[in-house]
Amino acid sequence: MDFSFFNIVVTGSYILIMIAFTIFMSWLSIQRRKNADAMQKNVHAKMASGIQLSAKDVVNIGKSFDLTAFQSRKVIYKIFREADNKETFESLKKLVKEIESEEPFDDMPDEVKPSLARITKIAEGSDEDSDKHLLAPILGVLSKYVEQKSEQEKLKKQTNRAYVVTIISFVVGAISFYFTLTLSSAEDIAREIQAATNDQVIEHNNSSNPDAKSGAGS
Repeated sequence: MDFSFFNIVVTGSYILIMIAFTIFMSWLSIQRRKNADAMQKNVHAKMASGIQLSAKDVVNIGKSFDLTAFQSRKVIYKIFREADNKETFESLKKLVKEIESEEPFDDMPDEVKPSLARITKIAEGSDEDSDKHLLAPILGVLSKYVEQKSEQEKLKKQTNRAYVVTIISFVVGAISFYFTLTLSSAEDIAREIQAATNDQVIEHNNSSNPDAKSGAGS
């Protein structure tokens, strides 16, 4: 069997898969930028209507545009940078300050961020030294929880990637196996060409010697 064609098929399949993956990732990046721009316009419209947003509002609005908390805050920082109106700037300044108070707890669940920020503010204003370390045991427990959750998410992603790779390998293997069964070998092709050539030679000889055929018949 000549496997050069099969190698070309397999290599071509992997190349096509890599091209498709690259296009998909590029599309995701473009879509993320479009979502960020859409959120920026949405926040501008809310602020123009006099709506005062909180840090949690920013995260929730970002979720509706398929943006993470970090990406949502980047949108607010961009709006804050471009603000050229005093009233808008002051309103954004309060929002950015609230966001910054929650950023140290970025890895924590969204539900506990406001509480942690509030406890931190109370502890910083306290005269008791022991209050300064009030958050330490809470953050320790929450950090372990977040770490375990992160490991679960990572394991889930790895499992999904393994499924995709398995499916792709199965498809490529099935295609290669199909061509292996259906494609003639080089020897078969050579025999067919030789047989066709011999038939043409015999037919040519018969057509070019009619006297020999009539003599043999008499």
